[in-house]
Amino acid sequence: MQLLPRRMAHLSKPTRHHLVAYGALAFIPWPSTPNHYLYRWLLTLLCSTIATICGAQTVPASSAMAAHPIRSISPTDTDFGDLEFLRQEIGGARGVMLGEPTHGEGNVFEAKVRLLQFLQARLGFTTVAFESGFYELDRAQRAMEAGTSAAEAIDNSVFGVWTSTREFREVLPLLGPGKLKVAGFDYQLSGAYQEELLEELEMLLKPEKGADGIAYDYLDECLSMMGEHFLFPPSHQIQLFDLQLGKARRLLEKVAAGSDAKRRERATFWLQNLRSLQAAAHDYAANDPGVKDSTEFKAADSNPRDAQMAANLLWYLRQHPQEKVVCWGALPHLSNKVEKLDDAEIKTYKPMGRAVKAALGEDAVYVLGTLAGGGTHGFLGMGGYQTVPVPAAGTLEAELLATGQEYAFVSLKHDAPGKVLTTYAFEYKPQTGPWSEVVDGFLFLKSVNPPHGAAPAVAAEPAETPAKPSEVPVAPGRLNPAARPIGKTGAALTLNGTVLDRKTGRPVPFATVAVPARSAGVTANAQGSFRLEVRRGELVQVSSIGYEALILAAQPAGKLTLHLVPAAFALANVRVSAQSQDPKRIMKKVIQAAETNYEQQDYLAQVYTHRRISNFDTVQTELEYTSQLFEPAGYRHRDGGFLMAGPFTKRRVQEKHLVIQPADSTRPVGLPIGSGAETTDPVRTSPLFKSATLGKYVLRLDTIQQYAGATVYVINFAVKRATHRSTGTYLEKSYSGKVYVRQDDYAVVRYEALWQFDTVRYNSVSRKYYGRNNQISRLYTEVFSENRSANIVLYEKGSNGRYHTAVSVSQSLAIGRRLGGRPFYYQGSGEEYFTSLPAGTAVLPLNPKLAPRAAEMVHVQLQHTPYRPEFWRTYQRPLPAELAPELEATKK
Repeated sequence: MQLLPRRMAHLSKPTRHHLVAYGALAFIPWPSTPNHYLYRWLLTLLCSTIATICGAQTVPASSAMAAHPIRSISPTDTDFGDLEFLRQEIGGARGVMLGEPTHGEGNVFEAKVRLLQFLQARLGFTTVAFESGFYELDRAQRAMEAGTSAAEAIDNSVFGVWTSTREFREVLPLLGPGKLKVAGFDYQLSGAYQEELLEELEMLLKPEKGADGIAYDYLDECLSMMGEHFLFPPSHQIQLFDLQLGKARRLLEKVAAGSDAKRRERATFWLQNLRSLQAAAHDYAANDPGVKDSTEFKAADSNPRDAQMAANLLWYLRQHPQEKVVCWGALPHLSNKVEKLDDAEIKTYKPMGRAVKAALGEDAVYVLGTLAGGGTHGFLGMGGYQTVPVPAAGTLEAELLATGQEYAFVSLKHDAPGKVLTTYAFEYKPQTGPWSEVVDGFLFLKSVNPPHGAAPAVAAEPAETPAKPSEVPVAPGRLNPAARPIGKTGAALTLNGTVLDRKTGRPVPFATVAVPARSAGVTANAQGSFRLEVRRGELVQVSSIGYEALILAAQPAGKLTLHLVPAAFALANVRVSAQSQDPKRIMKKVIQAAETNYEQQDYLAQVYTHRRISNFDTVQTELEYTSQLFEPAGYRHRDGGFLMAGPFTKRRVQEKHLVIQPADSTRPVGLPIGSGAETTDPVRTSPLFKSATLGKYVLRLDTIQQYAGATVYVINFAVKRATHRSTGTYLEKSYSGKVYVRQDDYAVVRYEALWQFDTVRYNSVSRKYYGRNNQISRLYTEVFSENRSANIVLYEKGSNGRYHTAVSVSQSLAIGRRLGGRPFYYQGSGEEYFTSLPAGTAVLPLNPKLAPRAAEMVHVQLQHTPYRPEFWRTYQRPLPAELAPELEATKK
């Protein structure tokens, strides 16, 4: 029963959006947290009944319970002699519930995989049903039958809290044709296959009269919000959602009564799937996590979800009467009569396991939970690691610890029926009662440990050496990537003038006029007027969101009139030479050649970063710093993917210069605008460069031209529908741009992208929860009329023949107002220049004065990096290598 961290006020907006999407808001269901309402209730219950818990007297067993020793929990141990007693223990049960205390115990996953192997090999179980999407697992089973690998099918269907871990991957060899089947019983949408859900429904109903009357777009908007954010969209009406589902249901009933056996089978599944989706929508709407706070959630709030999960599982069992099913999920869901436990409120909770047992019979289902005597659990990316509490004297865990066994099994069903016990089986919180009515048996682990990431491990860093208080880490080699000679400059002079739109002749408000070589600049006012102190001969850059940048040399002059050309960031009309090529075929070759063209091993670079934020005509923050960047082998997802369980980049800040101190020094240094979608290595991380998601884009060949001394294909792209899977981030309305692909080796040497934030969805949440004084209202504090970000990345070939990032330039714009506060017109810009470091260069150590997790955060490193003026006096800043990104909307 995993609870998520509540102290998120310090996070930047892009980070908040990222965490919201994983359910990191305390009041938004964690996608992979099965019992989200019960979990919140348990925290409240713990606080409100702490005195009762502390004073509760555990009823000791009248005699020591029989504990069966277990030799191993390793999935590689297929000698099941130590588990043979389970054949009699489980008997003729058709279903076995394999539960876990939380989702954060890696060796519990291993133990469950070994039990699954035993149940298949010795007791003839045929199917594993996961606490994940009902539709997605049905799609996964069909995909595996069609030849898709188990890894791909499960990654697209099961919640990432499992699939992102190394321990869970041990289940994959057990799945597929001739092996275990898979199914899902959750009403929540859990994987990438959800994006095919409406397409499949539409294709199934297309031959039926009246199918064109279903508003699939409306359903798509609802299901997208439910799938990505576990909310029913505040801007939509549940009655209209029901109306559209009703139209589909009537047509499905006709198909289910028809003569085509294959279509009848699919229609029967879809009727149950619509019931499941409708239950989810009504639960999200009725138990709105933004309306109730943690003290208002009750155990019974989880009942609708559990009821539908039971209905989905029972439907599957009725449709497949010959199958024996193992259920994989959280123990609270899979438990039986929790009302027998000594707590007034938990008596109102009705878990799915209870409903399934009642329907099939007590002996037809065996509930098997796990206990731990110690250790740690949790995920680094969500709340960190937690220590398992020391079991109190007289508890079942304390009794099992006293046996000295690493692993053991106790049967409550046969050895302790009706016996009052205290265990920590539900999220390590003590509960007392006749546990044999709740769980049939427990597998005990002396110690548990958190899961490990499934992706290749990050290379080990050198041991940290304690530094002297005055010591500042200095990077090996030069600190000036992409250094360019700075020309001689002359006497000081003042530039003043007006920035106008070349097309309309109107002023360009709040344009940036800057001298990049020395990080100096001003922002024009609302009428486009500016005044800037420069030196003769310095290069001055004039830029604004939606315009091409203008660069000029500073010379004595009167009042200047500078014209900026509007940038057209749209899919242009196709201008193809006689060498026209299929853009999809070209992109497939790009993906195939990526392993050869781009670094696959650990990669280190020296980086210069410059960031600037302004609000209207006032520069609020300007910062530059140098750092070392580490990209580990296997880095494929921004921020390490789900729960940061995979490899992710690391930064080590070396030198810092805060050119303009933010007015609020308590805020972390970062952009309060934009989606956070900008990246320094899109070929590694963008879904555009992945085979599984390439089909989600409209691709057009713009032209074939010469670029940087080579012949390149220029390919325009635009995502068909913006989702997390197709954009790589959340709350986006669109994602478009262009890539430059070398004709000789199919390497991408230039990438341009524009993200448009989904302000409608964001604003509807902000307005709905404004003034409610809960976590959502504290995070969604503004509404936007515009919010977009652009990014240009240039790649160059290294000495080892592989391409790496050379330059990344980004801009962001956010226009809106604080709810109950002032309007804002934020503009942000960022530039980064990279130089590869030689293989074998050591990653710089973390600051030994900081906690390891905090020390990894760039904004924390910046706060603890001193300013050394002697360094910046001689440092040669890179001159602009690229025009500012264009920020005009794309039309597909």
